Amino acid sequence: MSLFARLLQAVRSWRRRRGGPKTVRFAGIAMEQLDHRQLLSVNFTGNVPIDFPATQVPGVVVLPDTPLVTHPSISPAILPIVKVSGFDISGIRVSYSPFDDTLSIGLDQPQSLNHPGEVIAGDSDNNGNSGTVNPAVAAIFPSFMDPPDWGGTKYMGAFIDFTGSGVAQIVAGFSPVPPAPTATDPSPPKPYEVALAIPVSPGTTPPFGTELPQFEGNVYTNNSIAHPNLEFSIKDFSQLYEEETGKTLNASSVIHIGGFGGSAQDTGIGEAFFPEQPVSIGAAQLPNTCPPASPPILINPHEHRVIDTSHRDLVRVYVEGTSGFDVTSINPATVSLDGASPIAEFTRHFPHSEFPVETFVFVGSDIHLPAGYTTATFTAQTYSGQQITSSKQVLNIPFSAKVPGRLHSLMDKGTVYPGLRGLERTSPGSVNLGNTTQPLPASVKVNLTSRAAIRDLRVSYRDQVSTTGTTTPVALPRTVVSLAR
Repeated sequence: MSLFARLLQAVRSWRRRRGGPKTVRFAGIAMEQLDHRQLLSVNFTGNVPIDFPATQVPGVVVLPDTPLVTHPSISPAILPIVKVSGFDISGIRVSYSPFDDTLSIGLDQPQSLNHPGEVIAGDSDNNGNSGTVNPAVAAIFPSFMDPPDWGGTKYMGAFIDFTGSGVAQIVAGFSPVPPAPTATDPSPPKPYEVALAIPVSPGTTPPFGTELPQFEGNVYTNNSIAHPNLEFSIKDFSQLYEEETGKTLNASSVIHIGGFGGSAQDTGIGEAFFPEQPVSIGAAQLPNTCPPASPPILINPHEHRVIDTSHRDLVRVYVEGTSGFDVTSINPATVSLDGASPIAEFTRHFPHSEFPVETFVFVGSDIHLPAGYTTATFTAQTYSGQQITSSKQVLNIPFSAKVPGRLHSLMDKGTVYPGLRGLERTSPGSVNLGNTTQPLPASVKVNLTSRAAIRDLRVSYRDQVSTTGTTTPVALPRTVVSLAR
C-alpha cells in the first residue's frame, strides 16, 4: 500500500460515520474531595500511658492519684486472690483536638499484681479475663459474678463539670443499667454512652440521665492483658460545652473531670470514685501536626500584579479551589495578607473551572510590604484549624494609584468604595462593617450662632496628602481665654 493510501485510510478511520456514535469530547471525571487532616485526635490502643503520653505538653493533661481518690475495698477473704479490682482508677488523662473538635479521655489503672501490666478494665476478680470468675473466688462467694461486655451492673467512665461547682453536667462511659433484652439477643452488650448527668451532691457518682448520641465518639475496650485500659471520646465537644454553659470554648476554658467504676455483682469488692480535677483546654489541646495547605492564589491579576500600599486602593486576592482543597472551608476571621485583614469576601465560579474561587478584598495601605518587586504572603486557617500559607510575587509601586488609569479608579473615594456597591447589594454580609460603600454627604452642617462667627469661618480644600507622600498638618483652632484685670 502506498504512503498516500495509508494516509487516506487513517483519515477515513478518524471520521465519524454518518449515524454512528458520537465521540465524547469531555468525559465526566469523578474527583474525590481529599481530607487534608491527618491523625488529629488520640489513637486508642487500650494503653493509656502510651496513647496519652505525659511528655506531650501541651496536648495531654494528667490527673494524678490523690489521697481523695476512693479505691475499691476488697474483702480480706478474697484479697490474696484478687489483689486489685478491675474498676480501680489510678489516674485520668485528657486530650482535646480542636481540628476535629474531640475530647479524648483515658482511664489509667494500677498494676494487676496477678499478671504483667495493668489490671483489665472491668475485670472484677482480676483473673485476666473480664468475662469469667476465678473458681477460687466463686468458692468463697458463690454469688460473685463477672459478666462479659460490661454486662449486668458493671459501670465505668468519667463525669464532666463545666462550671467547677462540684456538680457534673455530663457523664460518659458505661452505665450500671443493663440493656433491655431483644427478640434475637436476650443479653445484648452494653453500649458506650454520653448522657446528661442526673444532679447529685458533690463527691458522689452521678447517674446517667438523657442519652446524647450525637456527642458519642469512639470507644476502646478490650478483654486483653496487652490492651487493658478503657478509652473513649466525646465528639463536637465545643458544641456540647456551649450548650451547657452558653459560652464559647477556647484555650482559656477550664473544665473539671472525675471518674467512677464498680459493680453490684462483685461480692466483697467496693466501688471506685475519682474526684474531679481541673483541666485547662489550652494545656490539653493537641498541636497541629498537619502540613499547611498551600492553594494557588492570584493577587490583582487585572492589574498585572501591581499593588500600591501607599493609598487605600483595593487589592484583590483570588484563592483557587482544587480537588484537595475546598475554599469554603477558609475561616474569613483568620485571613491576612501581610498584616492586612480583608474588608470583603465572596465566592464565585469562574468559567471553565470546576472548583469555586474565594475572593478576598484588602485595603492597600493596610498591607505591610516594601516597594518594588516583592513577595506577598496570604495566610489563613480553615474552620477545622488547618493552617494555610500561599505566596505570590507582586510589584508594589508607591503612589501609582494617583496616576490616571485602572488603579486610580479603584483608589479611595473619601473612605468609601463605589466598586463594592454592587457586591453589597447582592451580598450584604460580604462587606465588613466600617468599610461602607455609601457615598459621603454632599454637604456638611456647621453650627454657627452669629454673623461674626460666619465672617470668621475659613474653609480649606487643599489635599492632605501630596503627590510626594508628605502629609499636610491640619491646623487646629486655638482657644482664646479672656483674663480680667
